[in-house]
Amino acid sequence: MENERPVRIFPALVRHFFGRFFDKESLSPQGEPEAGVIQTLGILAAPEAFFVLLFRPLTFTGWNLVAVRYLFISFSMIVMGFIMVFEWDALFPDKRDYQVLTPQPLRLSTIFLAKTAALSLFLGMFLVDVNFFGVLFWPGIDARPGLISNLTSHLLSVAAGGLFSALALASVQGVLVTLLRGNLYRRVSVFLQTLLMAVLVMLLFLSPLAAGRMQWMAAHHPEYLYYFPGFWFAGFYESLRPATHNAVLRDLGAFAWRGLGCAALVFLVTYLPGYRGHSRRILEAPAPGTAGPGCLRVWCGAILQRMLLRHPVEWAVFRFITQTITRSMKHRLFLATYGGFGAAMAVMALASGRSGIFELPLTLSFILVSGLRAAFNFPSELAANWGFQLTETGGIWPYLAATRKWIVVCAVLPLFVLLAPMELARFHWPAAMFHLAYGISLSVILMEVMFLGFRKVPFTCAHFPGKVNLVFLGVIYVFGFTTYSGTMASLEAWLQVRPAAALAFLVAAAAGWAALSIYGRRVLGPKAVLDYEDPADPVVRTLGIAVR
Repeated sequence: MENERPVRIFPALVRHFFGRFFDKESLSPQGEPEAGVIQTLGILAAPEAFFVLLFRPLTFTGWNLVAVRYLFISFSMIVMGFIMVFEWDALFPDKRDYQVLTPQPLRLSTIFLAKTAALSLFLGMFLVDVNFFGVLFWPGIDARPGLISNLTSHLLSVAAGGLFSALALASVQGVLVTLLRGNLYRRVSVFLQTLLMAVLVMLLFLSPLAAGRMQWMAAHHPEYLYYFPGFWFAGFYESLRPATHNAVLRDLGAFAWRGLGCAALVFLVTYLPGYRGHSRRILEAPAPGTAGPGCLRVWCGAILQRMLLRHPVEWAVFRFITQTITRSMKHRLFLATYGGFGAAMAVMALASGRSGIFELPLTLSFILVSGLRAAFNFPSELAANWGFQLTETGGIWPYLAATRKWIVVCAVLPLFVLLAPMELARFHWPAAMFHLAYGISLSVILMEVMFLGFRKVPFTCAHFPGKVNLVFLGVIYVFGFTTYSGTMASLEAWLQVRPAAALAFLVAAAAGWAALSIYGRRVLGPKAVLDYEDPADPVVRTLGIAVR
């Protein structure tokens, strides 16, 4: 019996660690982890199936075929990157794991091997799911002779690209755990996780643009192709099954092998030492957020409380929003997704010429405000909203005012502060100041429009994902990226050469904001109360027929 015990313990540990990868907070109280996993697998498998059906009627050769290959490789790499970033904190056992497993008669090597096996199964499952339909139906896109060579080349390329992405991001986590300690590790880790999510979203939207520019880069600036690993594995694909016989692409193929080997080596070198050090430090580490605020934060908070947030409820809600966004992983990643999309739109806008420069601030502010509007609907910890329910005795207006002030102070103004150097570099300072004032004014008005009827404390209301009207959201975003940005940018260009009209616009914008604020109060009514639960579908539906 003693000889059989390790055999039984190891599979149990693997199952435990594998299940922990799916042990994530749900966005609604009704969320079921099993249903979420199935939906996630289906969503990730769908894009390649769609791409295959879209490309099958077409005939691709040469650089066009290389571009299509790059799209499949890039999608595999980005999705595997998404998974690793989302599971960032699960790559190493957390405090709960160590508290449960350390008292058991288990060797650290056994726990490490079980965690590694669970991680391999987890990554393998998603790697197969993401690329299944692409590999299965790829011969319909590349119809050249050699079915086995065709399938094998595509499978090896997309799998190698996805594996490199996963190992590279796991190596980053391993390096952080090995080199950093305590609060510094947590802060850097949170920052990198958020940044990587934004970068991956940006790359996802820019992939078609990069695919279309590969031939130009290979001919004019081949060194650019070495900057992004996706190009390496497009070259690796070319070395397995040539489509252009381009020497630059063949050299990239060799570079891909070296990159994959380096990622695997760094992962192995850092993961085991980092694992041992992490196991010793995790039990002694203080809970996140226990460190006191810095002097600068205290000073800024005192100024805000004295000048802008004089009502105690406003200060409480303002602080609550700040703490939730900085501590909630799901909200950080959700907003990082919007940030990555905004960065992709910024690149496209700057590439479109002078008109894109005018549209850029408006597009970014639209994405920012709409992203916050969506994030505020998702609850953080529903059990904690009783504090707001008990204190809601003096009306809802301080709660709503604090939300709007937070958006302006912590989102809109920082965005335009970041854009200010670019404006000052491209325009004379009077024109740059007008651009900034114009963008801030429109952003505040946009905020009032988007938050009409919003009567919640952010992150405290139960959310039912099925209640979202996707058609309505689609119309809003199409309007935002076309009519709103384009029309307002044209108006800005017209006002720029007419100082009197520009001043009149700013005055009219202030009056419009005041009118929207008054209208919003009338829409909610004098007896409005805060919402803490979205209205669900009724259990019994009635026809509304009355007998008279």
